[in-house]
Amino acid sequence: MPEISDDSLLSQLRKEENAAFDCLYEECFPLVAKYIKQNTGSEQDAEDLFQEAVIVLLTKIRQPEFLLTASLKTYVFSISKNLWLKKLRDSQRIMVADEYYLADLPTDDNEKSNQDENKLSGWLQKITANCRRILKAIFYLNEPMHSLMTKMGWKNNHTASNQKYKCIEQIRRESKK
Repeated sequence: MPEISDDSLLSQLRKEENAAFDCLYEECFPLVAKYIKQNTGSEQDAEDLFQEAVIVLLTKIRQPEFLLTASLKTYVFSISKNLWLKKLRDSQRIMVADEYYLADLPTDDNEKSNQDENKLSGWLQKITANCRRILKAIFYLNEPMHSLMTKMGWKNNHTASNQKYKCIEQIRRESKK
């Protein structure tokens, strides 16, 4: 298929020409699918999400004030990535990237849940007592960061965030052993 400019493709998409959708799929889907599969998704998830991204794109390009400031491929990938991260957050597979290891635990009482809890418990035993206390306060007791900051004697939010990050990194290192 010959190379088509983003402006030309956008024009064809506004007119809902089938060839434009084929071109968009050919150009953008492989990158989106790769990202989804690398982040706990399946091929089916990627296909569903790509359809949602195309709907978002069509809605956006029909707005008179729409201005494409990146390549169309980058724009579609960004939409897809944001949709996927929202889906993950909503399904509570992850909360944010730094909290992945703690948020990915199942909540039901099956064998996998027990195995995951045992893994987490083992990792927690291998980190410093201070980090265990910090992570317990944040993730199990849902203590607000400003309250924990006062309790721990940290001077500001930046210090608190650094401490949280360092503790999560300790867990991450243990999980990779």
